[in-house]
Amino acid sequence: MAEITLGDYAGYIFTELVKARETADAYSRAVAERYREDEVLRHFSVPRFKTPKIDVTVPVLISGARFKQTVHFAEAESDFVSAIGQRAEAVRSEVALSQGGLPRPGPMRPSGIGGSPAVEKLAREFHGRLAQNPDPLHPQAIVAESWRGIFRAALAGARLVTYYLEREGEGDLLARTTAEVLAYVLSRTVVDSTEIESLLVNPETNVVKGGSNESSVFVVSAQMLEEGFYLHSVQDDEGNVSQVVEFD
Repeated sequence: MAEITLGDYAGYIFTELVKARETADAYSRAVAERYREDEVLRHFSVPRFKTPKIDVTVPVLISGARFKQTVHFAEAESDFVSAIGQRAEAVRSEVALSQGGLPRPGPMRPSGIGGSPAVEKLAREFHGRLAQNPDPLHPQAIVAESWRGIFRAALAGARLVTYYLEREGEGDLLARTTAEVLAYVLSRTVVDSTEIESLLVNPETNVVKGGSNESSVFVVSAQMLEEGFYLHSVQDDEGNVSQVVEFD
């Protein structure tokens, strides 16, 4: 279905009417110049197409809309760092268990945030990037890059990077946890407000006629008025000259 904005649709119709007026005036001028060169016709008045008023009725079928949303990542930094730290600790524990031994508990920060200082630092940077993301609904690139760094830092703190690379080559576990972190980030991304940016209409009259009814179509009624205007130069007592526009 062809779709353009209502503003473009109505504006195009009105512009075409103005162009029609301009074309008619240009032709009248050409006739006047031709009459001027003829000894007989110069005494005749020049025909001019005049439109004191044109009523325009435009059927409009709304086929869609464009919306503008205000979105932001709403998770507090402390909660985010804690959640990411727990996920990093879960990664470390899972890899350590696959090695055949019992995982040693990771160090706890005085603030209660789980994970190593390196993981905590990376998690805070991760949060900062999400908070400043100009497109909060699409954080995939930020999540993939930031979580990869946290993932490696969690394993590096337990000296498990080499073992993990030999076992999986950065495969299933990284991909699975990246998807989990992405889902977590999206769940904390909220829409503050939604506004209609523009209405989309179908400009094809046959579609409007055949695919609609009285409840789905509305009509834009407008009038095109032909007005003359005059430009005057007005000089005040101090000698300043200003332009004044007067309409018929």
